[in-house]
Amino acid sequence: MSSTPPTPTPHDALFSAVLGQPEHARGALRSVVPAAVAEALDWASLARCPGSFIDPALRGRHTDLLFSLAWHRGGDALVYLLFEHQSTSDERMAFRLLRYQIRIWERWLADHPRAKLLPPIVPIVLYHGARPWAAPVAFDALLDVPDPVRAALAPHLVRFSYLVDDLSEISDDQLRARAMTALGQLVEVCFKHARTRPDLLEILSTWADVVRGVISAPNGLEALELVMRYILLVNDYVDPADLQAFLERVAGPDAKDTIMTAGERLIQQGEERGLREGRREGVQQGERALLLRQLRKRFGAQVDHAFEQRLGTASSEQVATWADRVLSAATLAELLAE
Repeated sequence: MSSTPPTPTPHDALFSAVLGQPEHARGALRSVVPAAVAEALDWASLARCPGSFIDPALRGRHTDLLFSLAWHRGGDALVYLLFEHQSTSDERMAFRLLRYQIRIWERWLADHPRAKLLPPIVPIVLYHGARPWAAPVAFDALLDVPDPVRAALAPHLVRFSYLVDDLSEISDDQLRARAMTALGQLVEVCFKHARTRPDLLEILSTWADVVRGVISAPNGLEALELVMRYILLVNDYVDPADLQAFLERVAGPDAKDTIMTAGERLIQQGEERGLREGRREGVQQGERALLLRQLRKRFGAQVDHAFEQRLGTASSEQVATWADRVLSAATLAELLAE
């Protein structure tokens, strides 16, 4: 008997919807890789690769994104970005990343059977736990080798290290200095602060220019709605009315519908309570209501009664997939494509 896949978390949804787009991922990736590597890569060629390499049983707690990009000198490179959204470090992260890399290379070789060399993969973990990342970043640290013989065995062991973008160790000034889109910056700020800070609105006040930058971009209000929904789902201190007042101060009355959608539907109708008590049904209702609102804004009359019925019977995984495509799909047919 097959088991039901885990329901995606709010962290998964926001990460995939925003950093799954090369436009927003580019600055996040470039800020983490070594400077010499960043200079050698053609960032204009960054493209997302389809598929996931995470075990199905883990997809409710982790989200992986694979991007390809070219060297300036020619040839292919792969940058693998894995998002870790647990509040504690994963001691076996290096082992998991090794498995993902093997799967990526196996797929690549299936597509390039005559290749003699493999493309490099740079594993990156974006982490926003309450405490600094404490797990070993070197794979060989997981191997049980006596110290007296470790040096002799070293040439024969699997050895690699992954990069950790630990938001708990990065100041807001450092985040602001990153060459990212406004939406990418706002998402990282929320990943860093939204779950734990009672003074979140005071923090966001210092990022008012970035919020305005999100709104002024194409599909800006829809993008802002994703972020505001995330805040209301993960933060126990922010009142929807206060969030609405904050946005109206920062961005003007056009933001009112954004907060009404994210706040009233998720909180006044009870979905927030369902989420915090762990009731999946309440969360799914909130997801569907929010997605329907966003699609009506994007595609108007194309979102008809037949689609509403389809949305009402769709699996949580299908709803999550459609939500990931809200900002990137050019047409409703593209969003719904299998």
